[in-house]
Amino acid sequence: MSGSLKFYQEHPIFDACTRFDPATGKLTAIDQNELNQVVSKCHAAGTDINGIQRYESEGVTVFSGDIFRTRTRFPRRVYFQITRNCNLECSYCFLKSRRGLPHVPVDAVDRLVRFLGRHGLMEVRLTGGEPTTHPSFLHILDAFRENGIYVSVATNGMVSQRTLDALAEREHLWIICSVDGNRETHDTYRPNTFNRIVSNLRYLKERSPTVRLRLTTVLTKRNKGQIRDIARIAKSVDAESITVIPLRPQVRNPSVLAEMVTAQEFLQVLEEIVSAVDEVGVPITTTLATRYEARIHKDPIVRKRAACAAGREATNIDFDSEKQTFMVYGCSYSPAPDVDSPPAIRKPFIAGEFPAHSVEQFLTIWQDDSAWTIYRNEGFKAAECHACHYYTQQQCVGSCPIQNIDYGAIKADADVLAQLRSQLSRTMEWYCYKEIAG
Repeated sequence: MSGSLKFYQEHPIFDACTRFDPATGKLTAIDQNELNQVVSKCHAAGTDINGIQRYESEGVTVFSGDIFRTRTRFPRRVYFQITRNCNLECSYCFLKSRRGLPHVPVDAVDRLVRFLGRHGLMEVRLTGGEPTTHPSFLHILDAFRENGIYVSVATNGMVSQRTLDALAEREHLWIICSVDGNRETHDTYRPNTFNRIVSNLRYLKERSPTVRLRLTTVLTKRNKGQIRDIARIAKSVDAESITVIPLRPQVRNPSVLAEMVTAQEFLQVLEEIVSAVDEVGVPITTTLATRYEARIHKDPIVRKRAACAAGREATNIDFDSEKQTFMVYGCSYSPAPDVDSPPAIRKPFIAGEFPAHSVEQFLTIWQDDSAWTIYRNEGFKAAECHACHYYTQQQCVGSCPIQNIDYGAIKADADVLAQLRSQLSRTMEWYCYKEIAG
């Protein structure tokens, strides 16, 4: 694996100066003096690659140039849907993945990997579908590592023994596995999978002590009281953390939306998270922290200070098998990846598309603020958010441009973006802390 340390200079909202170790995935804030010392030891003149200044010396690469408040110079994390094929068929799957759906062609991946590595991508999260079902999964994983990009894998845990053994041979991987409650609840959502998933995670950790494990839980009314149970499961497999993600509106089966927790229920979950961290000792992160900011585990790569990381620090890359093009969009919970949604509804959420032979178009898309209006234009935040100290003091990222939309009220034959702006400018966060705390 390419082990060159990477240094970045960005707008202070993303940390002005940082050091990233692609071998371990650790991002550390540093001061300007340390960065200056590193640059002074690099070549006298940086290389300009598509507007990004790149300085190099032995074992060190520095990325600098113009800084932006709306975004990092290049994405820090890419969520890469390498397949829509899946060995499960979960009712709340936002991609509606299932067996038999297509994989991204491996030759298209290879070209993209080199481009992302050259421009300073910190982390790729291989996802899907179930990414381990891609016939070239291990090749893709290794290609990213060889290009100095840290790799995380979002999996449902139903992994073959061959793949488990292969993963155990690779140091410092970050495995992010879905566990949606205690055994009974999890098996209600993902039938007859709990025991095998837990067994696989224990095996992987025993074989490879350097592997990082994180459990991800889709928060619902059914499992909202099981945070301690999930923390104990995490402890039993030696997971380093848990992420609790509230159920989102984009799902395979609309009937499951009745299980979305209310704002008051989410506050109770926040309080249980803080209590469980103290009791069990496993760090837990979730989408909203507010007054519990100091107690909620931070994402190790993206900062999420003034807004959600979508379209600002991170993005999704997906593949349209019919067009044979890559799609770029901010949030996978939006209508963007749902090929069954009306094109007019999907369009505002898709930042752009590019063919596999023109990967340089990805950077052009990322640099175009107008392509990311929903995520980067603060005018799409609710008016009450702008006046709220939780938002202005960066304890809350403000209203969510995905969670709060009434898609059924949008007329596809009219100006969809204008309708979205109208809705979002008067709709606060679904779990607005100011509202639920009075």
